[in-house]
Amino acid sequence: MSTANTTARGIALMLCATLFWSTSGLFVRMLDGTGAPSMVFWRSMGMLALVGLYLVWRYGRDTAASVKALGLGGGAAAFMLSLQFLFFLIAVANTTVATALFLMSTSPFWAAIVARMFLGESIATRTWIAMAFCSTGVAIMVWDALEFGSIIGPLAALGVSICFAFQILMLRKLKAGIDPAPSVFLSGIMSVATMLPFIFADATSMRDIVILMAMGAVQLGCGCLLMTIASREVRAADIGLIAILEIVLAPLWVWLAFGETPSARAMFGAAIVLSCLIANEALPRLIGRKNP
Repeated sequence: MSTANTTARGIALMLCATLFWSTSGLFVRMLDGTGAPSMVFWRSMGMLALVGLYLVWRYGRDTAASVKALGLGGGAAAFMLSLQFLFFLIAVANTTVATALFLMSTSPFWAAIVARMFLGESIATRTWIAMAFCSTGVAIMVWDALEFGSIIGPLAALGVSICFAFQILMLRKLKAGIDPAPSVFLSGIMSVATMLPFIFADATSMRDIVILMAMGAVQLGCGCLLMTIASREVRAADIGLIAILEIVLAPLWVWLAFGETPSARAMFGAAIVLSCLIANEALPRLIGRKNP
């Protein structure tokens, strides 16, 4: 297969991954008030079923060995991902999907800060500028949440971004040739084990269990697996740009299905964050085209 065809396939897979990820708000808004522990538990169960089947198909008898090969670094990355599962569901349950997603979109900037602190990597001037403006947008959205609702949702959304940054840090420390896909499976096991003692206090309906397991398999499992495959064929910069679509699509689906709209002030802050994110991702490519 030619490089052009391989890249086109990778982009198509990444677009599909983004489409799956963007359904998160739809699934959560269909629930009848299930508590966070049960949401994390049953969503993780659905993801485990799908990702487990994938690993067995790919590795067969070596499935357990593929998980063990992750080592401490991969285990730490899986733990960070399991925290993201919890924070994400708390975020979308306590604020609008739009506000949650736009705050989560700051993850590339948190990743840059973490890489600077622990790996000594330099941060480009454009990224510092983007982070400065982005912090203004974040402050506006948090201010809006303080005045009109709960601060829990925005803080949980920022928690997702920070945990994602540390997850990336741990994955980058994996030995060359180690498949990161088993870390998704391991994170599901951690989530299920952690939330198991708490789900009995929450009377979750069978309807909500079905919705959450479908969410885990479709929104999370399919999205993560497709992204893992696409990452082998598409540049990281392109993956970052395509993933921005989730930030636009997720609030759109919820608005179309449930009429949920954030306040004008929250949307203004979100516009600042999204503009900074797009500019930081796209500027290097634009400059590169002008200066081959």
